[in-house]
Amino acid sequence: MDLSMSIIKADLLMARQGIELYKNKEIKEVKNQVAYHLQQAAEKLIKIQVYSSGCEYNNRSMYVHNISTLASYADSLGIDMYIPTDVRNNSVVISDWEASGRYDLHFSVRINTLEKYYEVIDKWYERLYKRGIR
Repeated sequence: MDLSMSIIKADLLMARQGIELYKNKEIKEVKNQVAYHLQQAAEKLIKIQVYSSGCEYNNRSMYVHNISTLASYADSLGIDMYIPTDVRNNSVVISDWEASGRYDLHFSVRINTLEKYYEVIDKWYERLYKRGIR
């Protein structure tokens, strides 16, 4: 799989810029896109750990957006996996951001929630980067 940390960093940059834009202009749809990019970063941070582990995995099991499902599958592989507790504990909510953030006109998430998860996911990214995952 051609997933790289630079693709994940792009999701985080989009989320950071969206947070700032929302705070300046209060455009709800921008905030929703922030949620989407944070979900994508979390999903990809799980997947890149599986891909870089060297273990055999089932491609079909990896083609999901559900954070909880991905985490369970990754755990079942027995690899050295790191997922922040906040992400694990709120995986259902974060997973919902993948579709709701893009398609649901009534979707809303608080900006302070997005800021919190931006910090959690960005630190997760940095931790994996320091471990040599590229």
